[in-house]
Amino acid sequence: MSYLEVRHMTHMATVSSKGQLVIPAALRRKYKLKAGTRVSVSDEKGSIKITPTSIDEILALRGILSHVEEDVEAWWIEEKRKEREREDRL
Repeated sequence: MSYLEVRHMTHMATVSSKGQLVIPAALRRKYKLKAGTRVSVSDEKGSIKITPTSIDEILALRGILSHVEEDVEAWWIEEKRKEREREDRL
């Protein structure tokens, strides 16, 4: 390993006897990793790559519009109709 590679290595972690790895807090904050966040683990060119899965971001939005009583689909259709009318007038 070259000096430059060592110099850029800023985070260290140790694998436990159970194969568990603690991701340093700075990286957890940076990538918004919380307990239960699903990640994909892959072997890429001799390195282990850990990538947060986007499904967690999508699932986090579940129920965000549950308080909306308006029929969003009907509202969208009406807005598109009005938009077409405005365009036709031009």
